[in-house]
Amino acid sequence: MGGFSLGCAIGWSAPCVELLKSDHSYEPSETSLIASALPLGAAMGMIVVPFLIDRIGRKWTMMSLAPVFVTGWIVIVAAIHVLALVIIGRLITGACGGMFCVAAPIYSAEISEKEIRGTLGVFFQLLLVIGVMYGFCCGFSGNVITISVLCGVGPIIFLVMMFFMPESPLFYLAKEKEESAMKSMRFFRGPNVDIGPEIEAFKEQVRESKRQQVTITTFLEKPVLKTLGVAIGLMFAQQFSGINAIIFFGETIFKQTGVDMDTTLQMVIFAVVQVIACLASAVLIDQLGRKFLMIMSSGAMCLCLISLGIFFILKTSDPETADSIQWLPLTSTCLYILAFCLGAGPVPWAYMGEIFPTRLKGVASSIAAFVNWTLAFIVTESFSSLVDTLGTAAIFFIFAVFCFLSVIFVIVFMIETKGKTLAQIQTEFGTIEQ
Repeated sequence: MGGFSLGCAIGWSAPCVELLKSDHSYEPSETSLIASALPLGAAMGMIVVPFLIDRIGRKWTMMSLAPVFVTGWIVIVAAIHVLALVIIGRLITGACGGMFCVAAPIYSAEISEKEIRGTLGVFFQLLLVIGVMYGFCCGFSGNVITISVLCGVGPIIFLVMMFFMPESPLFYLAKEKEESAMKSMRFFRGPNVDIGPEIEAFKEQVRESKRQQVTITTFLEKPVLKTLGVAIGLMFAQQFSGINAIIFFGETIFKQTGVDMDTTLQMVIFAVVQVIACLASAVLIDQLGRKFLMIMSSGAMCLCLISLGIFFILKTSDPETADSIQWLPLTSTCLYILAFCLGAGPVPWAYMGEIFPTRLKGVASSIAAFVNWTLAFIVTESFSSLVDTLGTAAIFFIFAVFCFLSVIFVIVFMIETKGKTLAQIQTEFGTIEQ
């Protein structure tokens, strides 16, 4: 539900950008600032989250975010005519959503059995895209305040549900609370399962972490740099696929195509495809592996972006041909999002929860997530001005080149984690010595 709450905040932009222009007299440059405030807020949240996650725990970090998240929505609703306050509201919701992106995958990876860890890791992204779809559907109300109120229910539902969940057993062991760790593990595994081996493996992980002091120089060690480099590379691949530009400005892009279909309906179709693809990813990630899904995803997105670029070239140079293939933009966009949600969307977040050792997990995950949201801010903020300068087709071709480069990066540097314990993964990266 933390993912759902973030999805609502992301999905809010597509219908509201146009409504803010038409109903509230906002300029395009102002709506661009409002849209890009969310990823900027998420990047700012990364400065805080590592200190919380390693001190008060994964659960209570997320619990503490929910009231602040709701406050962000209240600010947006109460001050919809005041640009500065709307931006502040978006910064707050972005910061909370961004911190969920770190805390939730870590929590999920630490409570999961290795056989289904990838599947459960995808559930954050699945609920995120369901939240995006919900935000798009709220767009049918045609009112920014109504959309904002409806999007603000996610954190409230999360707060109620998460109250009944235990803390991560690994966090309890790191704080030397073995009895609490046993109770937590028993909650997740059931009363008749032998939890001894898993608890012992976690204990060894914690002992290894405590033997190795964490300083700034720790992050300059070659194995740690390699692990962090792979995580950051995957975040770069995710954001420079152009996903946030297409989601934040989706309705605007569909209007530019000139296709004779309600743009909000096109966005909802787009979101439904996201949900279906994430469901497929949840089923496939522990069957096919993270690496295969990333390669397939980036390659397919590259082809879809090329086809979108070609359509916009034809729209300018040969309008008659463009009119005869009006099915292409929506089809290409749906295939693009299908490919994204199969791999480039969920895999980087799920992978991040698996690869870092316990002693570095909070800080290292936050660094990777900070890079992700900073890149999202850059892409979102620059998208409109780059389209005005270079043209829509050129931007899609640039994103296609980055997708192609992502395929090469994944083939060369990404280590498969399917079916491996957290200790085995970290041994392969060299961050735990045997």
